[in-house]
Amino acid sequence: MTAYSSSAGRSAFRPVIRAWKRYLELLEEKPLVTKSLSAGAIAVAGDIIAQKVDSSPDHPEWDPKRTARLGLYGTLIAAPLTHGWYKVLDARVGAGMDFATSVKKVTADQILAATPFTALFFVCNSAAEGCTKAEIKNRLSNNLWPTLKANWAVWPAALLINFRFVPLKLRLLVVNVLGLGWGTYLSMVQHRQHTHTNVHPKLPDPYPKDSLPVSIYPPGNVKEE
Repeated sequence: MTAYSSSAGRSAFRPVIRAWKRYLELLEEKPLVTKSLSAGAIAVAGDIIAQKVDSSPDHPEWDPKRTARLGLYGTLIAAPLTHGWYKVLDARVGAGMDFATSVKKVTADQILAATPFTALFFVCNSAAEGCTKAEIKNRLSNNLWPTLKANWAVWPAALLINFRFVPLKLRLLVVNVLGLGWGTYLSMVQHRQHTHTNVHPKLPDPYPKDSLPVSIYPPGNVKEE
């Protein structure tokens, strides 16, 4: 490699490096706003992917209202709520990155937060779609338990790694990025049975007993400051 090509390669990455540095600065200056906007952007990306994967010849078009709903949920509800939750975890369990503390945080998160946070996702997005109380109850009844089982297949391990090894200020970003696949999955669960039919069949269990763990990542919300 010549000196010229090496210099050109570094120049090509300079905008990315500058953007990354600016992002870190914003985490210092406006942590909650920065995290909320990041979470919203990733939620939007997840829904766009979900709509692409879940499209059919009868419904090939992108639904921008659906994407906007999920983006707003990530920005206005999910990110602030989980930001506050992980502040509570740090205050109650400890802010250390040692293995024992990390295990305690993961355990507390999965026992106390996984179920209500997942239920809140379905309730808020269903209400935003204009579903009735009966429809929301039906969606929760059909989808909550399979979704939680899928969550438990991968979420604890990913959280443990994140608590244990990722610097505090980058945890939310790292798990949000890893959670792009999970956001895509949630979007598909939320909408698949309602997009193509007026009935409400029970979704198949995404983690049956005779299968390997599903290849998805958990949602991204880990304590910052």
